[in-house]
Amino acid sequence: MTEQNSVLAHTGTASWTAEDGTAYEVALEGNSHVVGAYSGLIARAEETGDADRAAELTAAQGNWAARRKTLTPEDRSEVDELTAESAPVLQQLRSER
Repeated sequence: MTEQNSVLAHTGTASWTAEDGTAYEVALEGNSHVVGAYSGLIARAEETGDADRAAELTAAQGNWAARRKTLTPEDRSEVDELTAESAPVLQQLRSER
């Protein structure tokens, strides 16, 4: 394969460090666990007919999902903030199971 045909030929260089990229991946993983934990609680609320609780949990889950969409490895402070927030929220959600 020639360099011209390579999928990497036109990617350019990253504007963040490898450490920033790793921190970003960790934040995404934490966010995914939180969003998933909400899914289980939403399902349980729906099964028990608690529509208000299901709506509340769905809104909170949506907020976490929205944060994932706007997260970028270039914003290390937001990446670190999301990582720090994920652990206690996940612990709280898991205790509600």
